Order: sequence, then structure tokens, then C-alpha cells
Amino acid sequence: MSKQNKRIFEFGPFSIDTLNRQLWREGEVVPLKAKAVDTLLLLIESQGDVVEKDDLIRALWPDSFVEEANLTQNIYTLRKALGGDYIETIPRRGYRFRAPVKEARNGAHEVIVIQERTRTSVSYEVDTDEPAQPPAIAAQVIDVTPSALRQLPPAQTQGTRRWLWIGVGLALIVVGGIAIVLWLRRPSAPFESVKLTKFTTTGKAVKAAISPDGKYVSYVLSVSGQQGVWLRQIATGKELQIVAPFRTDIYGLTFTHDGNYIFYVSQEQNHLGMLYQVPSLGGPPDKLMEDVDSPVTFSPDGKQMAFIRFAPGLASIVIANADGTGERVLVTTRGTDAVRIGPNGVLPPSWSPDGSVIACPVSINSNQWNQAIYAFDAKNGSSKRMTMNDWPALGRVEWLRDGSGILLTVTESQNSAEQQIWFVPYPTGEARRLTNDLSDYRDLSVTADARTLVTIQSEKKANIWVAATSDLEHPKQLTTTSYDGLNGLSWTPDGRLVYTSWISGEQNLWITDLNGGAPRQLTSHAGFNELPVVSPNGNYLVFLSNRNGREHLWRIDIEGKHPLELTHGISDRQATFTANGQSAIFGSRTANGAFLFQVSIDGGEPVRLTDKTTFDPNVSPDGKLMACGFRAAPAAINKIALIPLGGGEPKFISDFPACYGRLSWMPDGSGIAYAARQEGVGNIWIQPLDGGPAKQLTHWAATPIFSFGWSRDGKWLAYASGSITSDVVLITDQKR
Repeated sequence: MSKQNKRIFEFGPFSIDTLNRQLWREGEVVPLKAKAVDTLLLLIESQGDVVEKDDLIRALWPDSFVEEANLTQNIYTLRKALGGDYIETIPRRGYRFRAPVKEARNGAHEVIVIQERTRTSVSYEVDTDEPAQPPAIAAQVIDVTPSALRQLPPAQTQGTRRWLWIGVGLALIVVGGIAIVLWLRRPSAPFESVKLTKFTTTGKAVKAAISPDGKYVSYVLSVSGQQGVWLRQIATGKELQIVAPFRTDIYGLTFTHDGNYIFYVSQEQNHLGMLYQVPSLGGPPDKLMEDVDSPVTFSPDGKQMAFIRFAPGLASIVIANADGTGERVLVTTRGTDAVRIGPNGVLPPSWSPDGSVIACPVSINSNQWNQAIYAFDAKNGSSKRMTMNDWPALGRVEWLRDGSGILLTVTESQNSAEQQIWFVPYPTGEARRLTNDLSDYRDLSVTADARTLVTIQSEKKANIWVAATSDLEHPKQLTTTSYDGLNGLSWTPDGRLVYTSWISGEQNLWITDLNGGAPRQLTSHAGFNELPVVSPNGNYLVFLSNRNGREHLWRIDIEGKHPLELTHGISDRQATFTANGQSAIFGSRTANGAFLFQVSIDGGEPVRLTDKTTFDPNVSPDGKLMACGFRAAPAAINKIALIPLGGGEPKFISDFPACYGRLSWMPDGSGIAYAARQEGVGNIWIQPLDGGPAKQLTHWAATPIFSFGWSRDGKWLAYASGSITSDVVLITDQKR
């Protein structure tokens, strides 16, 4: 290696090695993602000149369409890692690296090529699994002289030596030429160079699929709580509505191999999921099966399909004929098994092109945030691991039709819920990213020739607003970061507000007041934190966090100190305090189903409170009742139940509504409030305790309300309102 392909820059206490692409601070590696390192090198190599934003984006993402927010995130990450004022923002232009930089040129930094008349030694950097060392390492010298030349007797004449070297040179030219031809003819890996194109611009698309021949895209639009299915011809842009909108959730779309039909799963509120078949070019849908909990995947011959079905504590891969007959369970896993199917809900398996196995995301140990792809034998259900990688969470999985690998959406950090698209070669190979930005990619479908895939690119935003209960129609905005309150908020007794906020790639808890004071951060660098609840006396805060790998309840004091892990279940959920503040009631999923438990505020063994499926507990203001979701049997409709905390039978007041966030008691205990997700979206509704019809409380704009709550004195209502934008994106392989 020569100086031209290895340079070391030094500034302040830092050094950066362009070959290893690592930043060092006084001999210690500074952890940075690859794009952040690339950004820093581009700024350093500009030698103090301003680098325009557009130039940076083109250099960092040459084959992708990305938004400026991705660059902003890189700059923020670098400033946080470097400290000081190394990077200067030039308004409306770009950025400049302002610190003095010197390039190391001493011998320890250089790699030396040694040449002799009768033998050649070439220096190599040897890749190992050992940690990289600081940039000041001498190169290893390896003798690559051909063994035949080592055995030659000493040369007798200059002519003999010359003809010998000519022969060796010609041989090397021939071998090199053959190698170049073979390299040029090698098949390119799928999606090595991609182009992203927005296919819809409504911000309302939630599911998508592309026909095997790549001529049509079908997608689901969600508008005002209703969902319908559309079909668009890519070449002409002509659209056709093939399923009229109605109040339901459509899990996903699957084209048949011949492209003539689209299968989709529709689940109305408090009903089982139903599988339908509809002609691609329009016609009445046919209902094929019920109790289907994921989109379907087809066998190579198109005669069979597979899907996921859930029951309390169980998850199964089910195979049936394409017309819905001949159902059989291939394999079932329990919540206590080492390998568990369907860890992330309604996501489909994927049938391999040769028909031998069905790929499916699974949890691979007791840690929910540890998932991989397993292949289940399509005949006997036996399983084997497909991917060497494991990730915190996996989404949709799709085989390439030639069997060379699988595409999947991946959550790469326990601190984030966003997913990126990856490609995993099969049966062996290194997994690699296809997308690398701040968007969230959901759903996945690929053409038969593996040249185009479609996905849903989405983003949620919210700010917190506050309205006086005496004047709900004139709320005032409290926060402005655009990612506040998405996963919960809670009032303190003295009128401050605790809420979640997504900043710098982490979701943490913050606290603020109504007087415009600076918000203060309560958690940091400790997993994904959500659903905060303040104790009645205001001393403690209980919330969900996955900082130890699984979602458990944690307690901190109101200043953010003295963290204590309260629970250790498989998957713990929402909490509420008892009236005396000495314990918390929470939901938890066990191997036998989802139930409610009670645990001391100081920790200890939780006590189970319910024997039926129950969730989202909320203790009434007087501490006598608990409102919660209740399902009496696996096929029963979810209800809102009122359970006396002193003992007694539950009272059912209504079906459980389609809503964002959690249920909440009215301050005077007169009803149960919820933020509507289907009918009356963007507003808060009140369900009376006597079982009468729900009544609309607010009349705000039709934007989602992700969380809300009343102050302890009932004078203020805070809510997090914003938007969910999601559109269909085409990703095209530029090299195929």
C-alpha cells in the first residue's frame, strides 16, 4: 500500500485514518457510523473551504434519493462526538471544517514498498478479527516471489535473465487478462446500486405490493380511518380502485404468481382477520378464510399458501390450498420456547423458490430484542437458522425468485423503532444494507426478475399542545421539536409535564412546565423509553424501557435519578399507579396469554390480578375502579371493562374502540376517554360508564392524537398531535 491510498489527518486531540475509516481520540476509538466518518473526511479534505449541502448529499448518497435531514443528523452526530467548534454552519450554503489540520508524514505512518533485482516483496494490510490499532502501524511485508523462481540456479548471463523475465511478464499478462474477463462477466449482486422513486405523494399509503412482471403496483390508502385498495399501472400511471374504503385494517397485499389476483387480509375492529381474493383489474372480492393473522405467501406452483395464526401464548405457521381449503398447521411455537414465531405481530412468512422451506422471523432466545430468520421445512416443520446475523427486530421478509437471497426490513437498534431494508445472500454471504437514511421502511414486495421492489417509506411527527378545559377549541402549542409525545405523556401534581421525545436517534423522557421554561432531559443513552406515568405524590416516574434487552417497567425519581428495574416479564406493557402510590398495575404477556399484574414500587415479585386476556389498565381518580381492555375468550370481541379493585366481577361498558395511545379517565371519573383512530380521527371521545354511546369531546383537525392526559386539577388537557406520512417508494436495481 502506498501513501496515495492511506492518509492520516490530525487535529486537536483527534486523528483519523482514511483507510480504516476510524476516528481516534488520544489512542481510543471514537464510535461513529460509516456515513458520519465519510462526512467528516469530506469536510477535512476540503481544506477549510465551504462544502455545499447538495455536494455533500451527492457524495454521501450517490445512488439514492435522501432528504437533507439525513445530512443534518450526520453533522449533529459529529458535533456531539468531537465537541468544541470544529464544524461551522454556513447559513443557506453548507458546512466548513474550521480547525487546523495536519497530515502525518513521519515514517511510522508510511507504508514502504521494498524492491530488489531478483525478488519482489509487496506490503499488505492483513484483515483480522482483532480490534484495529491506532493509526501508526508498520505494514507487514510478505514475500510473494514464485516458488519456481526461488529454485532457479544463479543466472549465468544477462541475456538469459532478460528472457526469463520477459516470459514471466507475458505469463502474468495472460493470467491478468483472464482474471479481468472473468471479473467483468461475474453476475452482479442484487441491488448493489439503487435508485429510489416516490410512487405516491398522498402521505396516506400504508401497504404495497408489486406484480411479479413489474407492470402494476397495488397499495392500501388509509384516509379518515377507512382503508381501501388501489391498483396503478406503472407505465401509464392509470389507477383503479379495486376495494372500496371502509373501516378496517388491511394487513398486507400479495399478488398471485400469474398476477391475476391480489390476496389481502382485512380485520375490522374486534373481529378476526379475514382473507380475501380480488381480481387484479377489479371485481367483487371473495372471502376465502377467517382467523388469518398475516398476509399470505404462495408456494412456487401457486397451489398452496402459508400464513401466521396467533392464539394465547401460541404462534403457528399454517398451510392451506390457494382456495382456502385443506388447512393444516405446519409448526407451532409457545411463548416459552427458545425459538418463537411471529415476535412482531402480523408479518408474513416467505416461501422459498424451490418450495422446500418457509422463511420466517423468529425470536432466538428469551430476549425479545434478539431476532433472526429461520427456515421451516415445508413438509415436516423442522427448522434451521438461515441468517448468521441477528437484529433487535425484523419486519417483512421476501425471497428473491432465483433463491440467491432474501430481502428484509430490519430494526438495527434497541433505541429505535425505525426499519431499514437489508439484503441477505443465501445460503452464505454477508448481509448488507440497501437503504441508509432517517426514514422508516415498512412492507416489502419484489418483482420476479429482482430488478424492482416496492416498500412503504413513512414518518411520524408530533408536537405537544395544551388547552384549558374551559376552552378546548383554542389550544396552544407547547413543544416544537416535531417528535414529542409520540409514545406517552403524564402530568405531575405541581403542573409539569413528562413526555417522550425523539432526539439524536434516541427516545427519552423529558419534563417541562407550562410557563415556557427550558425542557429538562430525564433519561439518556439507556434504550428506548416510553409510556411514562407519574406517581400520585409526584416523587416517582414509572415507564417502559428496553435498556436491558427486553421491555420492562423501570422506576426513577422525578429528577431522573436512581433507576430501578421493577419487572422481569417476557413482554411487559402499560402501567398505572394505585391510589396510594405504593404499587403499580401493569400488563404483561406470558406463555399463556396477556394478563394484569401488580408490583410494589420498590420491586419484588408481581402478583397476578386477572385470569382472562386483559390489557391497558387505568385506575380511576378515586382509586376504586380499574378500566382496562378485556377479552373473555380467544375469539371474543375486546371490551372496555370496569373491575372493582376491592374485588368483584367486571362490568363491560362498550366494545374496545379503535384508538391511538391509551385509555384515560376523565378527571371527575365520569367516563373513559380515548383518541379515535377510525371514526372521528384527530379528536377525543368519551365513553360513558353506563354503557351509552360514545360522545365526541373535541372538534380539532383530523390529525392523529398519539397521547393525551388531563392535569391533576382537571384544568388543562395536554395532547400530542401531528401526522403520519407514508408513501409507496420504488427501489430499482441500476445494474440489472
